[in-house]
Amino acid sequence: MTTRPVVILVSLITFAGLARGADDTKEIKDKQIKCDGKLLATINLAFPIPYRDDDAKAKGVSVSGKAVATNMLKGELQWIQLIKTNKPHNTSTAAGTPYFDPGETDPKGVDYPFYWNYVLKARDGNEYPNLFYKNNQTDGGLGLTFSDKPTREYLRGAVDWKAELSLVCFIAPGKIGVLWSGTYGFNIDNEGNNIVNGYDELASPAWLTQAALDARFGKDKYALSTDCADCLVPAPGAIASFAFLGFIAARRRRAA
Repeated sequence: MTTRPVVILVSLITFAGLARGADDTKEIKDKQIKCDGKLLATINLAFPIPYRDDDAKAKGVSVSGKAVATNMLKGELQWIQLIKTNKPHNTSTAAGTPYFDPGETDPKGVDYPFYWNYVLKARDGNEYPNLFYKNNQTDGGLGLTFSDKPTREYLRGAVDWKAELSLVCFIAPGKIGVLWSGTYGFNIDNEGNNIVNGYDELASPAWLTQAALDARFGKDKYALSTDCADCLVPAPGAIASFAFLGFIAARRRRAA
């Protein structure tokens, strides 16, 4: 009797390894985002899991997790995701070219670069509370979940699908500061086998660029920064210094 749980456990571990493919997927666990030694946020993203929808004859990946900010973060947390695939959906972007998720023709999307809708009402005129970023906040508004379940049909040839996911601070109306970026995805071969790719962290985003924001949303609408200091609440001394310098400048302008 004592051997049965061990056999079951080994079987489950073996099955999980086979489901993820030869290359073991990676997760993001208790990832601390710091700037000048100060903690801005912590990220937890679980192992990507292979997903199958037999009704739609589709396969893909299921991902979930969240980030939680500290009171040292300026602005608010947002996720930005760009997709690169040979089977693009809800976009006029050519195959193999990164595009913002949701795509610009997605009826449930809105005209913001963020993964969760920044307003309740989408392009089709309907409200989607489940996609509204405030309804995906946790920890008293300091946390923000992330979840996705992208799929593609597995009867229509090989598929490659890769996402670049970035955690950012958003300072309205248009300042975006990058806190963290990583990739994940899946591939379906010609036989319908689905291989999931775990998270790979990036030193900086490759697809989320100022040029990409300008091309998609219009020039000068958003300003992108990879300097973590743009997401850091200034120290009280720094605020006082800025205020003093502003006062001196104002006096000089009046004297002139």
